[in-house]
Amino acid sequence: MPTVSPYSESFERVLAAGAILVNIGDIDILLEHILTEARFFTNADAGSIYTVEGDVLSFRHSQNDTMTSRGKRIPYTRFTIPKTKSSMAGYVACTGEILNIDDVRKISGEAPYSFDDSYDRISYYRTISTLTLPLINNRHAVVGILQLINAKADQREFIPFQSPMELFGKYYATLGALALERAMMTRTLLMRMVRMTEFRDPKETGPHVNRVGSYSVAIYDSWAKAHKIQDSDRTHNRDILRMAAMLHDLGKTGISDSILKKPDKLTAEERSTMENHCSIGAEVLQNCESTFDEMARDIALSHHENWDGSGYPNGLKGEEIPFMARITSIADVFDALSSKRAYKEPWTDSRVNDEMEKLFKNKFDPNLRDHFISQLEALREIKESYPEE
Repeated sequence: MPTVSPYSESFERVLAAGAILVNIGDIDILLEHILTEARFFTNADAGSIYTVEGDVLSFRHSQNDTMTSRGKRIPYTRFTIPKTKSSMAGYVACTGEILNIDDVRKISGEAPYSFDDSYDRISYYRTISTLTLPLINNRHAVVGILQLINAKADQREFIPFQSPMELFGKYYATLGALALERAMMTRTLLMRMVRMTEFRDPKETGPHVNRVGSYSVAIYDSWAKAHKIQDSDRTHNRDILRMAAMLHDLGKTGISDSILKKPDKLTAEERSTMENHCSIGAEVLQNCESTFDEMARDIALSHHENWDGSGYPNGLKGEEIPFMARITSIADVFDALSSKRAYKEPWTDSRVNDEMEKLFKNKFDPNLRDHFISQLEALREIKESYPEE
């Protein structure tokens, strides 16, 4: 009976992964997925992914199996590096060439790029082999950089990336670039909608909605894994939730400035008017034509409903409240408590924790409490990744 080549299995995985890419709309979920799949079929221990933003490369996601196995969380911290040939990622961004290095500590002194071992020293990790690939769009522009680290022969030995892996990576990077360009357009459109809300309500900033979207995904992810949701469904739901949660307060565009920007406490009548933003947001998002439209409408309408029925606008109770709206409610309140506002300073972590614990008794779905708590460290890392500008 003929044996199946491991390269054939990898190629099949590349094709399957490429088919999934076309259905992911959120840029952060997409980048994470590109990195995860590329590491799988190249058997890479670690990796990072960057987007090209003008003259800099923006670090977006990092994964590392060795560090995860040690119980260390990979931080969400984002930073930029110059788009120059002095770094390996920068060199690939400038030239569009693939860079396959067997040992980063043996790079020729004549090469324009060098290896920065500062991350290795901080994390007690040892980078040996790297495969750095450009994500090139239809206009032949490099829109992202995929850097894979330490190909594995087994669980203990790191080896160079073999030529077939380079070929698979190049093909997948091409698919990823096309999906990335579309996701960038989607994020731009979403942020324009958020910007309209921000003009009306200064609290609804880009960083705020990005945090709420990311918090919501982290909480959902914990719940989905605990309930053994299939990976394909989990990826699909995370993708839609990440975008839909960002539009939770879209309806504030229909509220008067005299109420939105009032520095004093609102009167009962003004509070009632403010609460209309939920219905306005749902009205803007009506005539649903996709799962995203439906989820965004449900979240906009119901993220202020309370588990005990005391919320608004419809006084829904318990599981009458759409599930993703229940998650977004937790994310939105957590961000409000832990962030600075015109009327308050950010609360301390302990004070936020105490208040959230109280709210799980009447406002939030108590079945989500443990999932929220399990993600607290991740939520605080996300917060650092989206500071107020």
